[in-house]
Amino acid sequence: MTPRPSSFVARCVTAARIRVVRAFTLLELMVVVGLIALLASGIGLALGDTGGSSLATAQTTLATMLGSARAQAAVNQTNTVVAIYATRPPSGDPEKYLRLLQVFRDETPDGGQRTWRPVGQGAYLPRGVYVVPPTITGLLAAGTVWPSTPPLTSTLGTTNLRQPNGTPFGGSSTTFVIQFAADGTIQIGTQVLTQGQARLVVATAARANNIPQFNKPDAVRGVLLRPTGAVTFVNERRAF
Repeated sequence: MTPRPSSFVARCVTAARIRVVRAFTLLELMVVVGLIALLASGIGLALGDTGGSSLATAQTTLATMLGSARAQAAVNQTNTVVAIYATRPPSGDPEKYLRLLQVFRDETPDGGQRTWRPVGQGAYLPRGVYVVPPTITGLLAAGTVWPSTPPLTSTLGTTNLRQPNGTPFGGSSTTFVIQFAADGTIQIGTQVLTQGQARLVVATAARANNIPQFNKPDAVRGVLLRPTGAVTFVNERRAF
């Protein structure tokens, strides 16, 4: 017969088992606490993001559209524009207003009516982010002061682009545009950009009655466009 362990040995074995169980439980607890801290950190970052990621996406969209228009002008040896939907609600579509961008190529036949053909697909800025127009009259939230030094508005011309109904800018839509000529020059409205820089500014805004209300002049990003067509990213308002 196997001798029974003494009471002292039995107590030691039991204590060792208890210590193993307790150590394993503590390890599990530490892992759980670590996961909770990690999740809390992620939630904090998400809640603390005041539109930075959305603004960065909008900024990239602007640069992509400008690059596409410039390439189209050079390859096809014709004028192109980056157009921003600017028909203000209620006449215009609130989902498109200052959010929809499209490249158009001039395909006017000799002696014919001016014809702009859309190139590729239009692009929407993220929800809650809008292009700041050349004038923001009626687009400021109550009590908001929009800095004028440096100017936090976009350098854009205004035109009407006529398209068949059913297309992104269907019918006759008011648009803000930057135009590229085949020779690489940039035109703002009727003025050729020969010096300085054109600005495209995007900012977060709350929407009231389908109209964006800009309320955070510090939550802006954008691009500067030189006469050569070179694009510089701008990540804070002082850099405009």
